[in-house]
Amino acid sequence: MTTARPDRPGAAHRLAALAEDALGGPLPLRLRAWDGSETGPQDAPVIVVRTRRALRRLLWQPGELGLAQAYITGEIDVEGDLAAGLRAMWGAVRERTLHAPRLTAADRVRAAGTALRLGAVGPRPPTPPSQARLRGGLHT
Repeated sequence: MTTARPDRPGAAHRLAALAEDALGGPLPLRLRAWDGSETGPQDAPVIVVRTRRALRRLLWQPGELGLAQAYITGEIDVEGDLAAGLRAMWGAVRERTLHAPRLTAADRVRAAGTALRLGAVGPRPPTPPSQARLRGGLHT
């Protein structure tokens, strides 16, 4: 008699687990990954992570800049009402169910391991061509 092995969680489940640990609570948004996996509330706006490159971009540029770059390149998108998604996140923060990410060294190692297993580790993605670039001398 063989024991059925549970299916390995999809990329969305792994990403949501990392985000929920870092933010201190469940995400008020649904997450869909490039492998077709989904997790989160059924009636919530959906964050779509279209490629592994989006994760690589966030590893190299954590925070708002990496997220903005992934969004403008189409590597991350939002299905549904973007404003409703933002309101849901801000509401969760206001209600203290989520907080700003607090990553320990162990959290960073675990995130790097997950990124490696998901195939998201690699060279820094190029800056999007539409991103503003500073030119000329700096003011003194």
